Amino acid sequence: MQSEMRGAEIDFLRRIIPPLQSTLGLRTALDLGCGVGYYSAMLRDLGFQVVAIDGRASNIEEASNRHPGIDFRVADAEDPMLSALGSFDFVACLGLLYHLENPIRAFRNLRSLTGKLLLVESMAVPDEEPYLIVLDESTGEDQSLGAISCYPSEGAIIKIAYRSGFANVYRFRELPDHENYRSGLGRTQARTMIAASVEPLDSPLLEKAAESRPSNDLWTTDPTGVTKALRKLRRNLKYAGKRKRT
Repeated sequence: MQSEMRGAEIDFLRRIIPPLQSTLGLRTALDLGCGVGYYSAMLRDLGFQVVAIDGRASNIEEASNRHPGIDFRVADAEDPMLSALGSFDFVACLGLLYHLENPIRAFRNLRSLTGKLLLVESMAVPDEEPYLIVLDESTGEDQSLGAISCYPSEGAIIKIAYRSGFANVYRFRELPDHENYRSGLGRTQARTMIAASVEPLDSPLLEKAAESRPSNDLWTTDPTGVTKALRKLRRNLKYAGKRKRT
């Protein structure tokens, strides 16, 4: 299952990155949360000069053995000192965000590291409302470095990207060809990809994502439940309509 999804993601990325690479003149790349280097190797093969980072020394050791020609380093995505690495034309953060205790802090690091374009892939609740859900997480090799993680809604990823300093945030008009990127019987879409850039992008692959600005009044009650139900229905219909158009 994991290898099938990874294969679909790599096929998708090999198709969508080169046009952006050419248009924006992307030469250097950072793979943040690289694991054992599957996506780092893909970026190298696309012609990038790649630096790849992971929080586990065991992953970096394995990645270095598997994939020569890549600068693999051990570092924590939430460490404020990460910005000392400098700036990269292209930054990829794939499958990491939802494993973090402090995704907003990590996103600020991503902004400081991104010279031109950021690509974020994550598990996400398919909802435009911006929120994070705190969940327990196992201590497996590809899981959180801590005991808990903050799983975002798609609206939260978009909002955090804007508030971290990106002026331009985009959804992809299509996503990898795998069941985790689409809704099915009894299960909603589980994963998404978001692009954020320093300068505006004009690409048929992308559509501008609006920042959700919900009311700050979270304490007003509705004894009948009608208002809450109507708001939820309106959000679902709006989100479904956007997905249908893409």
